[in-house]
Amino acid sequence: MTVELGKLNLYINHFGLIESAVSYSDSDSNERMAGFQQAAFPLIKLASLAIKQISKPLAKRIQMVAKTRPLVRKYICIPPAQLYHWMEVNLKMRILGLGKATKVEPLTEEAAVEQGAEIIGETFLFAVAVGTIAFEYYRQQRKDQKHEGEQTSAITELQQRVEELGITIEEQDAKIRELNRQVVGLIPTK
Repeated sequence: MTVELGKLNLYINHFGLIESAVSYSDSDSNERMAGFQQAAFPLIKLASLAIKQISKPLAKRIQMVAKTRPLVRKYICIPPAQLYHWMEVNLKMRILGLGKATKVEPLTEEAAVEQGAEIIGETFLFAVAVGTIAFEYYRQQRKDQKHEGEQTSAITELQQRVEELGITIEEQDAKIRELNRQVVGLIPTK
């Protein structure tokens, strides 16, 4: 939805937020631009959602690979799982007020592989989510900077125009005074 107030256009996006932009072109191109901005917004959101949805099967595939490959099992899955298990046991002991655990029995290899694969899959999903959020933040920052730059240039242009009008007024004032002097000089005195 677009509301025009002189040369200031207010854009109301899907969330009811109002965005404004100074416009110096015809209303047809403004409507096309507003339509383009509204179309680009859902496409980016859809791409973001698609990436999140695709990452879930990829995480499951990574978990499967982690469980089946011996090198990945031994060096990538088991160590984080054992560390997680050790931290979990110590934390639970402290929360229950039983003090620090003296010796934590390690997980069995199968349990450690299962836990490690789960950790790797969740870490992958978390990384995708963080990446998506970072991209959205970067995109919004860039949009805000562009909008701020447009506003700054519009304000600068208006200030220059006001200065030019001020100079024109001073020049016209000087011409009026000169014409008044000439008119006074033409009027005969008694």
